[in-house]
Amino acid sequence: MQLPNTICLIIIGLFAGYPSFLLAGVEIKTDPQTRLKSYRLQQGGFKLELVQRLPDQTRAFFMARGFSKKIANDIALSCVFQTIGTNISDKTNPAAIEVSLKDWRLKVNNKEKKVKLKTAWDKQWSETEVNKASRIAFKWATFPSYQNFSNSGDYGWGMTSFNLPPQTVFDLKIVWTQNKKPQHAWIRSIECPEDR
Repeated sequence: MQLPNTICLIIIGLFAGYPSFLLAGVEIKTDPQTRLKSYRLQQGGFKLELVQRLPDQTRAFFMARGFSKKIANDIALSCVFQTIGTNISDKTNPAAIEVSLKDWRLKVNNKEKKVKLKTAWDKQWSETEVNKASRIAFKWATFPSYQNFSNSGDYGWGMTSFNLPPQTVFDLKIVWTQNKKPQHAWIRSIECPEDR
């Protein structure tokens, strides 16, 4: 008797020490030590992974880069994930992958929202609240609003803010182009990390 792929993935994940399961092409894992969840979508030539970041991690990161406690806390409590995008197209026939966060959509309680881009964060801070060095650190630490993964193996990462309170559950529509052809997929029931 052959087991369905989903059951096989659960069994493999449990034996590897990482509880995991597959939901509509998305692999969800929970780290046994940190209890943080990650969501991995792999479709065509594109792989995307979202990893929960505890608000304390994000607070500490930005306070160490000159942000006030209040602003670091505002960012930390806005549902931040480490986001990793990779072009996994066939190396013998690579497909260019383009990602624009402007096209992504969140669905919470049947209402659609946009991802909060780094430019939106930057505009809300005055020059006296956040200095130039801190702004540069923020820019480099966050996932690019637009990125072109031109060759197989190209990747990029950074923090993405979904502008939702801790423990909110939402669906995320990921949009990208592969060789200029529009693609999309949903990651369902993503959980914003709790503020431990």
